[in-house]
Amino acid sequence: MKQFAFVQKKSLTNLYGSFLHKYRKYDDVMGMIKVIALASFLVICWFSYLIFINKASTRGYFLRQENQKLSAISFQFEILKTKMLDYKQQNRDTIHGSTFKNDVINVNTEVVRIPDKIELGFVR
Repeated sequence: MKQFAFVQKKSLTNLYGSFLHKYRKYDDVMGMIKVIALASFLVICWFSYLIFINKASTRGYFLRQENQKLSAISFQFEILKTKMLDYKQQNRDTIHGSTFKNDVINVNTEVVRIPDKIELGFVR
């Protein structure tokens, strides 16, 4: 037994049209979701760049500046150390190269023993 079902042409076109409309509407929504996801990904990448890479390069910049200041200070310290060594050398040369005669005085020492239990006091 065969059955035949007849569907009107108009309702079939309406069904197909509504399907196309839903698909197009869904396609627009999916396109918007894709654009929003891409934009949010780019914003997240930009913020991570600002937080990590830019902060690190800024810290590196300030570290380089402080290292340059430190090397300038150490250079000035080396100049000062060299001047101090020159002054010490001049002092040594003045002491050893003087025309005065250095007399050495010999002092004979005497060992004096003090008794243990003597009370010291004034004598009248």
